[in-house]
Amino acid sequence: MRPLVLLRCIATLLVLGMAGPAWANPPAPVLPKPSGPPPAPPPWMPKNEAQRTAEVPVGRALWKPGRGIELATADRRFTININMWAQLLYTARREAIPAAGMEPWSNSLEFRRARLVLSGNIFTPYVGYYVHLMFAPKDLGFKDGTPRRAPIFQWYTTWTRYRHANLQAGFFFVPYARQRMQPLAKLQMVDNSSASYEFTLDQDIGVQVSSPDVAGLGKLRYFAGVFMGEGYEFYKASDFGLTYMARVDYLPFGMFDDYSEADHERSARPRLSIGAAYAFSDRDHRTRAIGGTAFADGGTMRSNNVTVDLMFKIAGMSLLLDFYWRQGSRLPGGLLDMSGLPVPVEAARNGVGWTAQMGLFIPRTRVELTARSSGVRPSRRVDTSLARLDEYGAGINYYFYRHSLKLQLDYFRQWGPGLPAGIADQLRLQLQAGF
Repeated sequence: MRPLVLLRCIATLLVLGMAGPAWANPPAPVLPKPSGPPPAPPPWMPKNEAQRTAEVPVGRALWKPGRGIELATADRRFTININMWAQLLYTARREAIPAAGMEPWSNSLEFRRARLVLSGNIFTPYVGYYVHLMFAPKDLGFKDGTPRRAPIFQWYTTWTRYRHANLQAGFFFVPYARQRMQPLAKLQMVDNSSASYEFTLDQDIGVQVSSPDVAGLGKLRYFAGVFMGEGYEFYKASDFGLTYMARVDYLPFGMFDDYSEADHERSARPRLSIGAAYAFSDRDHRTRAIGGTAFADGGTMRSNNVTVDLMFKIAGMSLLLDFYWRQGSRLPGGLLDMSGLPVPVEAARNGVGWTAQMGLFIPRTRVELTARSSGVRPSRRVDTSLARLDEYGAGINYYFYRHSLKLQLDYFRQWGPGLPAGIADQLRLQLQAGF
């Protein structure tokens, strides 16, 4: 063979090798299926080990609006729920002081959220799993066409063998504030309040213990957990500055769906849930507890966080009230600016916030009227970098099939030093569909 032809053959093989599956992990070898009766297990094998890991046929398939498709074995040792939902959002916004080069009015049409949720249990009804993935560009933090965030919204495992001590581990919402603990697909308005986004604790990797019904009374539940305090930066190694939290809910008239804002059941029986939570965030690297931006000086913050809230429902009317308080102290980082001078130490965002939100179904219709007022106030007693912000708004919802298919329209005005534009008016129309 001539040298030129040989070199071409070698180059072709190299290109094919680089483009082929050699760069991926090789598949695991497939063992041939044994013929005849299975061999007897060794005497040191745990009892019924083969049966515990054997193939199990699917016993049934169900579909329910809002929950998706459920596949389950006859003994329900294995189940999987497959649910998809998305929100198509149109926004028209006017800013009193627009950014340089921008018009006062702007509008957008976008996929606000696009989600896939997988949940169920494995091996036993007491071991559960929950996987919530996101695909919308805003969720993934797209910038210049590149995503800045992993598609994992929540991912955790639960162990519920003991009613008074359910264990949960993974990446999920810190069970601190009611509005952020509610499923996003079940919000009464297009989004949470400004106070909720300022003071709540977001998703984080951690472990929690809880009980959905303390002592079987049907009136009390609790949550307690320890979290890494890094939020979406869970892939980075960090210090030992953790976040510790505890929450209690008291339902004096009995249990109900208090983590869904609208009163779809419209029962004439009053239902009330009162909650309170405390969280201590140690050496947090961001301006909000497990949220916000990094401190410019490279330092951290210790903060005490308290919230109390109330959910009340009766005959299609729902009322949500919450209050937040944060007080923190800064630990300077000592970074220098371009001139070699120390970067000024930004004070912690100390202050209070609140939300008052109401919904009312028009009798014998699927139409709901909504209204909300929310505010953020800086602390007057200690140094703070928090600025005042107010918002109020109203909306109207039409539930074709409850939260599985709904159309939401709301208008909000925001104003105050905490808003770069000073005053902003926003009109939003959102269609949500779940499968």
